[in-house]
Amino acid sequence: MSSTIQNRIVLPGDDVMEILQSNKDDEVKPIVVGPGLKRLDKQSIISYKAGQLMNRKVNLFWVNSRQRYYIPCERDTVIGVVISKTSTFCRVDIGSAESATLSLLAFPNATKRNKGVVEIGDIIFACVLTAAKDVETELVCMDKDGKKDGFGVLPRGGYMFKVPINVCRRLLNPDSSISKNLGNRYRFEKAIGLNGRVWIRSKSIQTTIVLSNHIKQLEYILEKDLENSHKLLDKKVKQK
Repeated sequence: MSSTIQNRIVLPGDDVMEILQSNKDDEVKPIVVGPGLKRLDKQSIISYKAGQLMNRKVNLFWVNSRQRYYIPCERDTVIGVVISKTSTFCRVDIGSAESATLSLLAFPNATKRNKGVVEIGDIIFACVLTAAKDVETELVCMDKDGKKDGFGVLPRGGYMFKVPINVCRRLLNPDSSISKNLGNRYRFEKAIGLNGRVWIRSKSIQTTIVLSNHIKQLEYILEKDLENSHKLLDKKVKQK
C-alpha cells in the first residue's frame, strides 16, 4: 500500500536519504527511487520536485507533486497524438518540451515489409523506451516481452482529456479503489498516460462525458470520500 511518510513535504534540493532509510520496509533490498527523486551517490538522494514524499512496499519512494508539464521518464506509459510521419517513423506529441519518436517497427510482430499502421492524427498509447537529457525521447507500442498489452493506436470514438499528472498516478495506483469501483459500475475502455492524459470510450457519448468530468474532479476528492462521489456519479449517469 502506498502512503505519505508522516505527511512529509519536500522541496527541490532536499536530501532525503536519512528519511528513506528510516522508512524502508525491507532492510535487505535496496531503495528504489521514482519520479521526483534523484540518487547522487551511495549516501545521497535528493528531491528535484516540491510535493509529498510517498512510499510503497519493496522500498519504492517518490514525490507526489502537482504538475502539468510532463518530463519523460523511461517505462512511463503515455498517450500521444501523431503529428507527422515518414516511411520509417512518426513523431508524437506527448505533452513534453519536445515531440517523441515512434519507429514503425516498434510494434508487435512488425517487420520491414509489415510495419505498424499509423496515420497523422491518431491517438497512440505507448511506453517510453528512452528518455534522457539532450536525447530524443523514443516510444514503443509493446511491452518488454514484445507483446501488445493494450499499446498501439487507440480506437476511434474515444475521448482524450488532460488531468494533473498526480491524478494519473492515483488512477494507476493498485491500492486505490478508484479504477476498481469505476470498472465494477460501468462498462468502458480506458488508457491512462503518466503524461497527464486519459482516454476513455463507453457505450454512449453522454456516459463518456460524465465519466471524464468525474475523473477531472478526482484531484479534489479524498480517498475516504470516494464512495459518496461514486454514488453521485451513478445518479448523473442514470439521468443521462
